[in-house]
Amino acid sequence: MKLPFSSTLSIAAATATALVSLGAPAQAASFLGIDIVEDSPVTGIAPAIPHKTNVFAGDGKTYEFSVLAPDGLGSRGLFYSDFGFMSGGKFTALFMEGANPTAAKPNGNSFDIPNSAFINDWQGTCDITIKAPCSVEYTFEKGVEYQIGAWDRGFTGTGTPIFQTFGVAQLDSFTFPSLTDQANPNPLITVSDPGYYFIGLEDTRFPLANGQFYYDFQDWVVKAQATESVPEPGTVGALLGLSALGFISRRRQSVKR
Repeated sequence: MKLPFSSTLSIAAATATALVSLGAPAQAASFLGIDIVEDSPVTGIAPAIPHKTNVFAGDGKTYEFSVLAPDGLGSRGLFYSDFGFMSGGKFTALFMEGANPTAAKPNGNSFDIPNSAFINDWQGTCDITIKAPCSVEYTFEKGVEYQIGAWDRGFTGTGTPIFQTFGVAQLDSFTFPSLTDQANPNPLITVSDPGYYFIGLEDTRFPLANGQFYYDFQDWVVKAQATESVPEPGTVGALLGLSALGFISRRRQSVKR
């Protein structure tokens, strides 16, 4: 499904590494404005949550976002929150919570199993809590600014929304705690799919008693990738050059014979 809209922050978002010119200082690699991490889980306690998502400029490419397989994708936490992006002062949801038809609340639950709590950290999955479709495509318009994040709507889904912009991305796989931060022990979940980036968002709704924050980047876990990969013009030229050299080499060998 394609959603009409506009987008935010400039990055070669379809690639796993940032392009760095020779002699220039290296920069953190990112995907759609989200810091790419090498290892997970990314958990801890700090006065400031690391890895805030950045504004990025759309590149005109279409990206697929999915909360389908593998198992474990979706949302966690008691609060209603939606996964999407802010652009031009407007939030656009790609996935929304509150679709459970068996819930007592009129707009559904923010988690699959009523009163689940520590069982699965109020997990929400598609077609139960998360409104379908479970896979969407979105084209980030070239030069338009966007920022990925979670639209946190509070306990009831009717509170004053807060746009939370803490997130990490990891290529091919992502590991995160399966339960709320209050659980001990807290088994880990690993989701994987080669070629996809896994985006983990943190809601940071409650500070700890000491004023610090616990973070685990699993309040939303979504996989994403560009739906098409077009080589840069310079890459195309280099490939054509190599092809031509190979043709010339073969001709010389045939002449010698």
